[in-house]
Amino acid sequence: MQLTPDEQLSAIKANNEKVLENLYLKNYKKVEQYIIDNNGSEEDARDIFQEAFLTTWRNIQTDKFSPQGATSLDGYLYTIAKNKWLDYLRSGSYKQKVKTQQNVHDLQLSEQETESDNDQEQAIRNVRESFRLLGENCRNLLTLFYYQKKSIKNIAAVFGWTEATTKNNKYRCIQKLREIINKKNDERQ
Repeated sequence: MQLTPDEQLSAIKANNEKVLENLYLKNYKKVEQYIIDNNGSEEDARDIFQEAFLTTWRNIQTDKFSPQGATSLDGYLYTIAKNKWLDYLRSGSYKQKVKTQQNVHDLQLSEQETESDNDQEQAIRNVRESFRLLGENCRNLLTLFYYQKKSIKNIAAVFGWTEATTKNNKYRCIQKLREIINKKNDERQ
């Protein structure tokens, strides 16, 4: 059954998982292809789409978005993802990845690529230290998602959350980690 734009928004406001999942699945591949075509990876696409999806969801919840036509929600989500990717590309950090390990876990995070081994070791230490400063739930959530490659659905079951809450918490944990890393970098400069 095809929903009208107003019915779709109402269902999203009510956190209807079927409608949210349909919106996610319907738009992900297009955004992924755009990001891959523009110097990104599948992981970049997943992260950017996640952020764009949450922004779209939040804007619907707070009535910052109102549809202008049957496909305007899809276009809105795509535009947010595209703008987030362009912002990321402009930031310069898209070129730079750092791999870190927390105990037995490898967690890949974007971080500045360094020109010397000493700088790279310092950056890795910085990410490890920052990761340790996250709360236990954030560390566990990010480890399950990035290292163990668990789905949002599986992670939601582990924590007893809804999928929407899990996606929102993942986004917040990533943002918190970035803030800690950036603060540490600022303190070192």
